[in-house]
Amino acid sequence: MKAIPKTSVHAFLSNLIDYAGLFPPASLPLEPAIRNYAAYRADKDAWMLGRFIIPAVQLEELAPYVSMFSSEQPLIISVLGGRSDNAEACQNGLRMDLEKVVSFCRDYGDAVGAEVFELPLPPVQSDGDLLEVIARETAEHGLHTFCEVTVPLNEDWEHHMFGALDAIATHNARGGPKLGVKLRTGGVTADAFPTVEQVAAVLVGCRDRGITLKFTAGLHHPIRMHRREIDARMHGFLNVFSAGMLAHTHHLNVLEAVEILADEEPSSFFFTAEGLAWRNLTIPASKIVQLREKVLCSYGSCSFDEPRDDLQTLGIYPGSNGQ
Repeated sequence: MKAIPKTSVHAFLSNLIDYAGLFPPASLPLEPAIRNYAAYRADKDAWMLGRFIIPAVQLEELAPYVSMFSSEQPLIISVLGGRSDNAEACQNGLRMDLEKVVSFCRDYGDAVGAEVFELPLPPVQSDGDLLEVIARETAEHGLHTFCEVTVPLNEDWEHHMFGALDAIATHNARGGPKLGVKLRTGGVTADAFPTVEQVAAVLVGCRDRGITLKFTAGLHHPIRMHRREIDARMHGFLNVFSAGMLAHTHHLNVLEAVEILADEEPSSFFFTAEGLAWRNLTIPASKIVQLREKVLCSYGSCSFDEPRDDLQTLGIYPGSNGQ
């Protein structure tokens, strides 16, 4: 097998996958999901692993399993806030969820760490005052917050999505704690998947507004492909992160980003000693590190094994046979 440049691969994959075993399609009960996460934390590929994603309402249920973690190998969580229909309900739910986070972290000290808060926004035009409350109150607890724009994938999607991105950008420009955006890139049915045009629009839109992104759902595989189980094309995480990073590095427009997102040929993507390349466009490894830390943070997946297996099949990450 051809030797894979370690620096560029590690820059791209480091802490890339937040483990979402509690969520569809895996939908595991809490005990097997948290035991999986503990095993992954001790695995040789733990450097690819991010946080354990858990709804705030389930935090207390983690108590029997905290003993599997320690200050040397802590349970790092991303907390999912509850859905709401309006700004008032969102604020009330947020405060209750944050009380749960504070209580959980206080009870278990250095054995746990809450780093990220993921909050679905109410399905209405984004409210600047609400965004200020969300940013201020989550930042008080050291949480980096990503807001999910909960709008249907219909003819009004672009209007609502860009209204939300503008509102978040306006909030961020005021100074103080900043908010990121969480983009849902799929689900368990074909109609849950945004088009490549929609994903590209968000990638470029967030770039132009200086908004940090994370992703969730539908990114089990590195390369975009048709999947019979949902009878639809699933986005590839290599496509999505490469398109986002190349859009930043080369200031690509939406149509150029679409071409990368839609590419189903694995040989179009390759790692070199210098960095990552898609066809004739390249990203230096140092730039990958910077963009992963500040711009394109991670994605939630209900499987940690499936992405790794695919990467090994493609020869991108040889696992125990290589690095």
